[in-house]
Formats: sequence, structure tokens, C-alpha cells
Amino acid sequence: MELQPQFLAAGVGNLVVVQTRDDWWMGHVIHVEGGARSQAPSLFQVACVDTGAIRTVNGDAVVAILQSTTERAGQGSGPLQPADNHPHQHQGAGQGDQQGEGHGAARRGF
Repeated sequence: MELQPQFLAAGVGNLVVVQTRDDWWMGHVIHVEGGARSQAPSLFQVACVDTGAIRTVNGDAVVAILQSTTERAGQGSGPLQPADNHPHQHQGAGQGDQQGEGHGAARRGF
């Protein structure tokens, strides 16, 4: 039985280890791109847990999956909700509805 590379099992939401030529780092997979010849993942967008930087990496740079989305089921706060569906948002909260003489407000008396 042939061992499959780790990156073939990686998906969005996974905590992964990325190994480059000179360094290694951990991050959360935020996007997976399939290859031209198959749907197997070949490029990943990964958000670094230390810096927050989003980097695009080749699949073979993903050397380990520390926590998969299936392992996290039942943990954490659950799936992300679309921005227009959050319970704390309400109508009229945009910048256009602000009043007063704050930043961007028209000056009077000149």
C-alpha cells in the first residue's frame, strides 16, 4: 500500500504545518485550489497563526495536519456566518448614517 502525501487530506479549516526550504510555520487553511488535471489539492492559501499573513503555498509544502475540521466538530464557536446575518448587526450602522463633526463630517462656520 502506497502512502499518500499529507496535503491530499488537507482542507479548509485545517491547522497545518508548512515546511519551506529555510523555515517552518503553522497556519489555518482558508482556501484550497485543485489542479488542472485532477481535483486533488495543489495550492493552498494558509493564514499564519503567528503573523496573520496569508500565504499561497504548494501542496507539497504542507507536511502535517495537526487538527482537521472533523476533529474539531463540536468544538469552538461553529461555522462562520455571512456578514449580513450576524445577530449583532442592525440597519443603519454604516458610515453614511453617522452624525456629528467627526472625521469626514462637513465643517461649519467657514
